[in-house]
Amino acid sequence: MSLSHEACVPANNAFGGIIYAGGTMAFSTAYWALHALKPDILAFCGCDMIYNQKNGQSHFYGTGTADPLRLDPTLQSLEAKSNRLMILAAERECLCVNMSTLEKSRLTFPRMNAEGATSARSQTHLQGLSDIRQTCDAAIISKAKALETEYGQFVPSGDYWNHKSHLDPVQLRDIDQQWIAALAMQETAAAAEIV
Repeated sequence: MSLSHEACVPANNAFGGIIYAGGTMAFSTAYWALHALKPDILAFCGCDMIYNQKNGQSHFYGTGTADPLRLDPTLQSLEAKSNRLMILAAERECLCVNMSTLEKSRLTFPRMNAEGATSARSQTHLQGLSDIRQTCDAAIISKAKALETEYGQFVPSGDYWNHKSHLDPVQLRDIDQQWIAALAMQETAAAAEIV
């Protein structure tokens, strides 16, 4: 299966657009999967977005130059974009998890090991969603969504880089701050594990 922008852009638009989703393929593809496939679990592996490993390796980029390090106002906080995806997915009964074994990750999703992905999936799914919902602050989530609507930073074609005057980094930072605050789990997500 080949996934192109023709599929990803409308799916991202259903969730507020690529600007709010974060202009990197990890998130763009995740929103496509959430929209098109409606999974119970979205599992991420090898996608920690850590680019400064001491040994020179950084997930799939190896020693090359990582594209997401470019100056991009949509990627001011990968953690905020991760929280946003996790919350919007949970609202649709989908649990986002990180299956990476790296010590650090920019993804704020709870960790899941391979056994958890294959055994007792229904119980894991329901418990994971319950845990996320208990840590969410509904008022802050509402404020984040309201700011997205108010600021209206939306480019239907998805090519926001051709509409730079439309982007306000300060407004995007305001929104990111809300998505960070919306999950108390932010500080402990990397240590949390679902078996």
